[in-house]
Amino acid sequence: RYMHREGEGVAVIFIHGFGGDCDNWLFHVDEISTEAPVYALDLPGHGGSTKTIVNPTVEVMVNAVVQLMDHLSLDRAHLVGHSMGGLIAGQTAVNHKDRVASLTLICAAGLGDDINSEYIDAFVSAASRKELKPKLKCLFADDDLVSRAMVDDLLKYKRLDGVQAFLEDLKKNLFSGGKQTTSIADDLAILNVPALVIWGSEDAVIPKAHATAINGARVEVIPDTGHMVMLENPGRVNELIKSHLS
Repeated sequence: RYMHREGEGVAVIFIHGFGGDCDNWLFHVDEISTEAPVYALDLPGHGGSTKTIVNPTVEVMVNAVVQLMDHLSLDRAHLVGHSMGGLIAGQTAVNHKDRVASLTLICAAGLGDDINSEYIDAFVSAASRKELKPKLKCLFADDDLVSRAMVDDLLKYKRLDGVQAFLEDLKKNLFSGGKQTTSIADDLAILNVPALVIWGSEDAVIPKAHATAINGARVEVIPDTGHMVMLENPGRVNELIKSHLS
């Protein structure tokens, strides 16, 4: 499943994070389509895409991005990734440098070892609104943004056939032993791919110190925002993406 907006020039592909979907980019797809064609996909195991994934790994997710590009006949694209999606965007650039015009990494995984494993564990295991809602507050500086509809939508997703096993396997492969298992910062530093790193100053999932991990990348830390910085200050994030594309 993917979302599409028409535009001119090199396409932009938005890649969501762990447990997310393309709807995470609803505040961005229309605005960025004034600069370029826009696509936002549901990664394997997420949203409306297939849930039957054997041994989900970073490589599986990277292949899904490349296969979408092939399906759409996109030789190159600007990749915008949030959290796990940032790791996938970056690994796509490492594996397929000629296919990536630029990177925008938002509170990205893959830039250091540390991660809030308590949040990851609780998200995967939560089976009720009472269990899930307090943990989702880790995602925002303003926890009033954790709405009943958000919680209910995530619970509906987690109850779909195959999702629980998928999330457990993905967690094991990406965040084993309470740490991130893949680091791409050094590989990205030696690529000739323009990189913008955006972080929320109050990120409680991945430390904002990771924002400076890529030597040569442009770094922007947005005040008073958390891990879901693109939902808390979409206007500023859109400004930064547009500036980077140009």
